[in-house]
Amino acid sequence: MVPKEIPEKLGEIVVEVYPTGPRRYVLTLSSYNRVREAAKILFDEGFRLSTITTLDRGFYFELLYHFVRKNVVASIRILVPKGESKVPSITPIIPGANWIEREVRDLFGIEFIDHPEPRRVILPPEWESEPPLRKPVAPELPETYANYFMSLATKAALASLSGLVKRRRRQMGLPEVVTPVHESEDVINEVKKISKELKIDRKVPIRGE
Repeated sequence: MVPKEIPEKLGEIVVEVYPTGPRRYVLTLSSYNRVREAAKILFDEGFRLSTITTLDRGFYFELLYHFVRKNVVASIRILVPKGESKVPSITPIIPGANWIEREVRDLFGIEFIDHPEPRRVILPPEWESEPPLRKPVAPELPETYANYFMSLATKAALASLSGLVKRRRRQMGLPEVVTPVHESEDVINEVKKISKELKIDRKVPIRGE
C-alpha cells in the first residue's frame, strides 16, 4: 500500500490514489495549480524527484511527476487544458526539476510559472514554430464515442444501433436505420465542418467524404 501518511498529508489536494504496480502509485490532484504544494509535501517526506512524464491527450496534457523514496514510487498526476498550458514550476522548491521543466517547455510548449531560469535547453532561442511534440487540439475518442460521432456526422443521429437491433428490425421488415425526425443536410454539413476544425476527422473516419 502507499504509505499511509502521504494521502493524509496531501488531504483534499488528492482526489484519487491508485496502484500501477508493486509499490508504484499515482496520486491525481484536484487541480494542476496545486502541483507545487503537493510536490513540497512529498519532498519534505523524503521523496526525491526522478523525472516528469508528459502526455499529449489532444484537448489536454497529462503530466506525471515521479517521486521515489527507497522502494516506493509515488507519481503526482495533473491534467492541464491546452488553452492554459501554464503550470506552477516546482524548481523553486526542487532545483533538480530545472532542466526537466525546460525540456517539457521546449517539446510541448507548456510554460512553468515562476521558473527561475526559463531559457531554452533543447530548441534554439530563435525557435518560433510549434513545439515538436505538441499535437493539434484533437480528442482521442474511445471506440464507443467514435461510433456516436460517426452516426451524428452521417445521419444526424445521436446514437448508433447495435447489430442485434438491426437484425431484429430487418426481421420485422423495417429499415435497419431509424431516420431521425429532425434530419437536416445543413446540420450534417455543420457537424462535418466542426469535426474538421477540431481535427476530429483525423480520429474518426467520416463516411460519405
